[in-house]
Amino acid sequence: MKLKNKRIFMLEDNVANRAITQMLLEQHGAQVAFERWGTDTVKRLHDFMPVDLIILDLMLPNQITGYEVFTKIRQQHEFDGIPIIALSASNPSEAIPLTRQYGFNGFISKPVDYDLFPRQIADILSGESIWHQG
Repeated sequence: MKLKNKRIFMLEDNVANRAITQMLLEQHGAQVAFERWGTDTVKRLHDFMPVDLIILDLMLPNQITGYEVFTKIRQQHEFDGIPIIALSASNPSEAIPLTRQYGFNGFISKPVDYDLFPRQIADILSGESIWHQG
């Protein structure tokens, strides 16, 4: 199992997307926690520590973005060194340069490739950067 005992936190507002992503991660041995709206992400991350990877959707309801959540997470020093990637349906030609500018560790386009996604996550956990446009 590629992701055995890895603790992965997801911010995803779409229930169907979260269910698919969570299923793929758990099938490969990961433990997954999530938050849906972006309003309680830092608190839920604290509650789920230790965390190996944080996955953020970029487009959220209530005028909150994954970029804002990324900034809030990075302001908390206990999360230093934890890779954060974007998993988004945003236009990759616009989102990839912006996520790189913010300091994300990678970007994966939605919809995820069921076979490729667990390998991408394993690669990120191994220290690689993934910039996948789908």
